[in-house]
Amino acid sequence: MKLHQNLALGIVSCLNDILKQKKALRPSLNQLLKHNRKWGSRDRRLVGESVLEIIRWKRLFTEIGKLNPKSNQYYWNLLGIWMLKKKIPLQDWEYFSEIKTESIEFEFNRKSKARAILQSIPDWLDDLGLKTLGKTVWEKEIENLNNKAPLVLRVNTFKTSPEKLQNILKKKYDIESSRIPEFPAALFLDKHKKLNHLELFKQGWFEIQDANSQKVSYFAAPKPGMLVVDGCAGSGGKTLHLANLMHNKGRIIALDPNKKKLEQLKARIKRNGVRVVTVHDLDSEDIFRKYKENTDLVLIDVPCSGLGVLRRNPAAKWHMNPSYIEELIRLQQLILKKQSLLVKRGGALVYSTCSIFSNENENQIQKFLKSSVGKSFRLEKEKTLLTHNSMGDGFYMARLIRD
Repeated sequence: MKLHQNLALGIVSCLNDILKQKKALRPSLNQLLKHNRKWGSRDRRLVGESVLEIIRWKRLFTEIGKLNPKSNQYYWNLLGIWMLKKKIPLQDWEYFSEIKTESIEFEFNRKSKARAILQSIPDWLDDLGLKTLGKTVWEKEIENLNNKAPLVLRVNTFKTSPEKLQNILKKKYDIESSRIPEFPAALFLDKHKKLNHLELFKQGWFEIQDANSQKVSYFAAPKPGMLVVDGCAGSGGKTLHLANLMHNKGRIIALDPNKKKLEQLKARIKRNGVRVVTVHDLDSEDIFRKYKENTDLVLIDVPCSGLGVLRRNPAAKWHMNPSYIEELIRLQQLILKKQSLLVKRGGALVYSTCSIFSNENENQIQKFLKSSVGKSFRLEKEKTLLTHNSMGDGFYMARLIRD
């Protein structure tokens, strides 16, 4: 195997965007691939794999290669370590001049290295994991968070059934998948495949959605005919699932401050054949006046650290830090208090994050329940899903009832 220079330049440019400029991982990678349409499928897979693995194992690769993170060649050096690990020969390029192959230790004594180095995470994250989950659970969880995430589909029951989609994927595209009773609308693919070019996807037969993310909508327990607010809808994965569970009966108001994501949601609504969703800017105070204490169910999948989905987005551990998480915690409380005002008596407020740490989860709910706004709510149930003992990403969810 050989890595051509134009691919290497693209990889290093993408690493710079994500690690130095702190741009989002998936959009940065998609932008790179979009600008290089002439790359073949094999090259595109190689670029995607290298970017994800280098970001995931940045700290470990730095230790293995005795690299200097302050070097101007740091991202080239990381690429070089990845290539050597994959047994891809280094080209005689000046970019790799700092790499000393004789000092690289792929097989060092693991017992002599700290867990944070071996699992390639910041020290503060290791401390948080130990404090929150304890040594035994944290070691299992962080090891799993460094694994590759499975590819999971959520079948759009307005268009087809899981059985029918599974059979068509196998017969027409030779794509193998499995079903698990715990996830009624999910197909677990045996291998990662590009799917958004398939006509079935374009016709809205399925969406790509993590298994535990799907659990949030079941946990929310919407019913046909309800008035529902998805208060942090984003591009709408859970919004669309709620519509499925409501059988396209009732009304869902999807709110988000990001106009680009709302445009994506509008396109997905049309593709999925959803009729009950209306999309609004989160800053629209008319919504909060009109539907105050009038909503059956409010779901808020709040902005969070994303530290439960490191399998899919390893960049989160390098983008986050304790002070930024404190800012998020303050924002989460503001969202909880504001959106809870929409819930009618007897209605439900569902709070969820893709974090596994109590400072964004249980602690937030307890703080809210003690607040002047939260005193009219009671906690019905809550659940934390960890990657090492479930079929999906790390999530937390709590369901509160307004008395």
